[in-house]
Amino acid sequence: MVELLAPAGQLDSGYAAFAYGADAVYLGLTRFSARAEAENFTPEALIDFVRYAHGLNKRVLTAVNTIFFEEEKADLIETLQAAADAGADGVIVQDLGTARLIRKYFPSLRLHASTQMAVHNRDGVEALRDLGFKRVVLARELTLEEIKDICRVPGIEKEVFIHGALCYCYSGLCLFSSLYAGRSANRGKCVYPCRESFHIEEEDKHVFSMKDMAQNENVLLLEQAGVDALKIEGRKKSPLYVAAVTDYYRSILDGEKNKAILQEKRDKISCIFSRPTTEFFLKSRKNFNVIDPDIVGHRGLFLGRIKVCAAHGGRRHISFKTTASVSRYDGIQIDLPKEERPFGFSAETLRVNGKNVFEVKAGQNVEISLPDKAPFIPVGAAVYLASSNAVKTAFPYARPKEAETLIGKINVSVDMNDSYVTAEAVGQSVTIQGEFAGAKSLETAENVVRSAFAKTGGTGLELENLTVRNTQRRFIPLSVLNDLRRRLYERVRNVLQQTAAMRKTEEKERILKQESALAVQVKPKKSFSVKTDDEAFCAELIKTDNPAIDEIVFMLSPKTDLSLFDFKKKNKIRIALPAIARQWEIQALKQKTEALTATGFDKFEIANAWGLNIFKNKKVDLSFDWPVYVANLSAAQAVLEMGAAFFVVSPEAPDPTGLFQAFPSQAAGVVYQDPPLFISESCPYAAVENKCRNCGGKRSEIITSRYGSFVSVMKDCRHFLLGERPRIKKKEMIKSGACLLRAEFMYRSETPQQRMIILQKLTTA
Repeated sequence: MVELLAPAGQLDSGYAAFAYGADAVYLGLTRFSARAEAENFTPEALIDFVRYAHGLNKRVLTAVNTIFFEEEKADLIETLQAAADAGADGVIVQDLGTARLIRKYFPSLRLHASTQMAVHNRDGVEALRDLGFKRVVLARELTLEEIKDICRVPGIEKEVFIHGALCYCYSGLCLFSSLYAGRSANRGKCVYPCRESFHIEEEDKHVFSMKDMAQNENVLLLEQAGVDALKIEGRKKSPLYVAAVTDYYRSILDGEKNKAILQEKRDKISCIFSRPTTEFFLKSRKNFNVIDPDIVGHRGLFLGRIKVCAAHGGRRHISFKTTASVSRYDGIQIDLPKEERPFGFSAETLRVNGKNVFEVKAGQNVEISLPDKAPFIPVGAAVYLASSNAVKTAFPYARPKEAETLIGKINVSVDMNDSYVTAEAVGQSVTIQGEFAGAKSLETAENVVRSAFAKTGGTGLELENLTVRNTQRRFIPLSVLNDLRRRLYERVRNVLQQTAAMRKTEEKERILKQESALAVQVKPKKSFSVKTDDEAFCAELIKTDNPAIDEIVFMLSPKTDLSLFDFKKKNKIRIALPAIARQWEIQALKQKTEALTATGFDKFEIANAWGLNIFKNKKVDLSFDWPVYVANLSAAQAVLEMGAAFFVVSPEAPDPTGLFQAFPSQAAGVVYQDPPLFISESCPYAAVENKCRNCGGKRSEIITSRYGSFVSVMKDCRHFLLGERPRIKKKEMIKSGACLLRAEFMYRSETPQQRMIILQKLTTA
């Protein structure tokens, strides 16, 4: 049976999700979550919530799905310890270094590959399965046919998103927020620059602002395709939103066929939070109805269009026929021409047939008073119900009594004498002196002891066994026993807490010490490589055979003419596979790779997990490009253990010095680069008119936003957004200790001659 997986950005969202039919929830702790600004969970709250979920036979997945930096490793280990101690049912990860730490030190944790890993084809899923992942969250951009193909891969579960916000860029490949706002999407702090207005084709449009995904009844097709888990996005949304969306999809999966009931549930979701929706590329990769270029943010439930906007009685009013019920003080929003956000206000006055009413039924003509400072509102403007007081009370759920965090189970022994009583547990002992009378009933005296020590509330302790020794047949008053118990349990609680903290600290220090024990490497001589996707420039590099260039790296495409490569210079040429290779591209790439290896080419580069599967069981010199995100020593060790000859350091690494020092022969630094800020299957040019422009899939032009100017590039109908100018980091890389230097000439349309001039400057001292 397919799993319905709901978001829990806070504790109440988790309770709401389970109350309305979620089989599992996913949540983040206070660090290393891709939704860093959600409320998230403390380690103590996670323990209690997992226990609550398991009591319902439900599951809890923990998101540790960001890249981390080396100085954060101790905190990351604490986060993984918390997930393991709580008994989380899975950990969702992006960073290969995190995955390596889990495999090596926390094997009880089940590895799930985050959508941040941009897994988008069968080969990527097979590669991650072979690396020990038990589930993969697929890229949102996939079609149903691609998903069906991937679901045939055995030995690993497949999870897909079905509802919620969409990123314009492939998740995990976005660098815009990081490089232009200093807040990385790969570290859970995205500022959502894709929602900004851009000046493109003489207009200001939100051409990267995606509609929300809503697969609705398509989830049944996904279930039939063999998907194991259906995921709702929304860890920054309210418990009310989580309840409504979970309830809606639970109804569909449980076989609800009544269209009116399902529509009513959809309408409730719209009143809580909704953008215009799309099924994205599920049924067609040529779907252009995926971007909302005009208005950003929450709209609400469509109520109708304004028929009259007039003033009388000293106030302006709007009139329209409503398609749904509206109550006094509900939130109203109205689309305004040339405004990117609707005008919103509270419906404080409702009139039907000239009479004030508290509620307006669907189908009635309503008159609503506007606030005094309302802008001009034209006839025909769309009106939405942005919040509904009725909906706010439509999803009640029980918030269970706050669970007590279990610190430990204990065995207690009590010795009773005529002059003292002693209680002992976990090496701690408490004695109370006194003159205690004989017991009339030995059984009664023992029952009083058991009654006193059974009271563990508020201590976090659980009494597992109680031994009572009363050879002198004494009776101890209950007040004395209660005092004895309180004093003992306080000591035991402190000891257990200190012991647990010490154990975690010792384990953390052990892991850190083991991870820092790197082999000392001899620093190699400096080398310089050039990477390009331009055949003409590559041909010029091969022909000139500049001795300052040690390696030429060419990005293969399905259309590459293999006669470009000079067999005699194969030792100087490395063939790179792109980060993205969809179902309609990958076969051609495989065929070209096979043809090249057959003729003696043995140097290759990958930029995504799928490339590992292409070279499985093949003896090749393999490098890993920066989209794999090596930003810490653990990730570096991970890719080297996967067979990497060297790797390109992530552009998000704040200070790569440690990587260059630890891996001087394997860590490459980029000195000249155009890292794509976005890589997307959504065409910004089609967004304006919701149709293909038939441009041939290739174009390049300058666009602008409040962040500055950018180069918008279409390449074979895939969109790449570049900065206005390349990033030049030669001085920084050399100062940081990089011995392997690289220049990238990708995506732009300079001539080979222009690039050779730039290269000459980069390779001279």
